[in-house]
Amino acid sequence: RVKAIALTHAHLDHTGATPLYFVSSKIPVYVTKATKDVLRPLMEDYLHISGYYLPFEYEEITKFFRSIKTVKYGEQAEIDNYTLDFINAGHIPGSMSVIVNIGSRRILFTGDLNLAETELVYPANYREEAGEIDVLVIETTYATTEHPRREDVEKRFIEAVKEVLENNGIVLVPAFSVSRSQEILVVLKKYGIDAPVYYDGMVREINRVFLSNKLFLKNYGLLRKAVKDFIEIRGWQDRKAILESGGPAVIVASSGMLRGGPSSYFLRKIYDKPENGVFLVSFQAPNTPGRLIVEKGVFEENMSEHVKARVEWFDFSSHAGKTELLKAIKDLRGSLEKIVLVHGESDVQKKFAEEVSVKYGLDVTIAKNGDKIII
Repeated sequence: RVKAIALTHAHLDHTGATPLYFVSSKIPVYVTKATKDVLRPLMEDYLHISGYYLPFEYEEITKFFRSIKTVKYGEQAEIDNYTLDFINAGHIPGSMSVIVNIGSRRILFTGDLNLAETELVYPANYREEAGEIDVLVIETTYATTEHPRREDVEKRFIEAVKEVLENNGIVLVPAFSVSRSQEILVVLKKYGIDAPVYYDGMVREINRVFLSNKLFLKNYGLLRKAVKDFIEIRGWQDRKAILESGGPAVIVASSGMLRGGPSSYFLRKIYDKPENGVFLVSFQAPNTPGRLIVEKGVFEENMSEHVKARVEWFDFSSHAGKTELLKAIKDLRGSLEKIVLVHGESDVQKKFAEEVSVKYGLDVTIAKNGDKIII
């Protein structure tokens, strides 16, 4: 019964199951060009790593890409008696929120959103771009968390990097390949880090993808300069040469939670020296090596030796925090009748639902898989 798919952005927790629809059907998929371009290497990597466990194969991914229709912010698409509007979500380059129009009713699906200024993308602006909304379906990843000011996070991060470099150490920055790595490269360039800066892993390919999508970047010139001036690691010889030469150096590498990729390799080489630093800038899921380092000082369970390198976590989140989510609701409140909460932990959603109900007097529903919500 699905007539069309609109993907808000490229992250696999929002796109990874999409090829399932192309096992037995063919339907249009609406994405921005940046999302389409990022999805290709992500899907290929996903299939390469997890193919044995997936209920689809390369053929379905090929059909999926053939069905993509690229859209721009401010454009519309018509499917039967629905009209879709696409606007910037501020999450990562190419991310969008989708407004579904049916008759006179307008439903806004935020997807992942961000209203804070970052170095890489312009923030969402629902007050200016969304218009009158009747029903809001909104993410709640950090609905009870207040993020620090991005400028303060940047300065604290740069100060920590400089301190390690002054001790002739190596700074490892494990980061998500899509968006977070590019933002870190821009921040390092913005503050003029005076030491070799390297980037490794899928970061390299996503850099090229983003630089071919200039319209979706806030600081295209700075990212281009960072990618050009910093050093791309091209293989094992480069990695060994960096370690043999010692510090000072900064290495930005995937994966962001240290579950694999070059960041995991570099970690095992530098963790036992106190002059080095491991600076985490991405979300660390429970039971991942990154989370273990932060909470227990080790990156493997039952590890006898603690990490001696300096370990810190910096909140470079690309999700709206509590204040920003409340602002999004306030900006839309004129005609808003109902809010549906998705994409969050249940205890967080309960607290946020209570606060929104009391603060704004709105009908708030916490959505669960399988629910049918009547509008």
